[in-house]
Amino acid sequence: MAFPDYTAADTSDGTLSTVLLGKQIEAEPLITTELLAVTQKGSNFVLVFISTPPAIEQIECDTKVAAHKNLEAVRDRLVSEIKTHRDEKRLVEDIFFEYPAASGNLFGCSAASQDNWGKLATLDAQGAVTYPYTVTTHDERGSYNLIDTADRQTATATIAVVVEGERALAAGYIADVLAALDEATAQAIANTYLAL
Repeated sequence: MAFPDYTAADTSDGTLSTVLLGKQIEAEPLITTELLAVTQKGSNFVLVFISTPPAIEQIECDTKVAAHKNLEAVRDRLVSEIKTHRDEKRLVEDIFFEYPAASGNLFGCSAASQDNWGKLATLDAQGAVTYPYTVTTHDERGSYNLIDTADRQTATATIAVVVEGERALAAGYIADVLAALDEATAQAIANTYLAL
């Protein structure tokens, strides 16, 4: 039997959320009625017990669901903050790619820079780029003359490696935030990335 439906904001597919809520309920010593499953219908959590839990256990379930709901809201906020920090700070102000290697030429990794390199690749594939082709460094104080398509491809691959490295770093922090069992831990994890 289902007891009762709870509403919680959850932007995931519910898999992590329901598993975590189930573990929290099962770990609570005040809840002794056997929990069979935690499922999700839309944004509602459904707790399925072997029998109807007594009132004291229902109150504790309400507390667990409320805490879980708060944790989910904190997680959502922190994931958004990490993504914003990655896209609007790290990849704009802090992360650059050097090309050619050891040249001192630092090129931007912002979304706009990535888009410009992508457009250059498209134009090159259409034969619309004349070499040498001059690209300007992120601070507009330097430049580099791409000598041919292979040179442009190597530069494009270099930016991809740097950007994907930063995305992977941020994704690791996001995964850890989503796996955190309490708000303080989630915040501490996010703060580590946000301080970079």
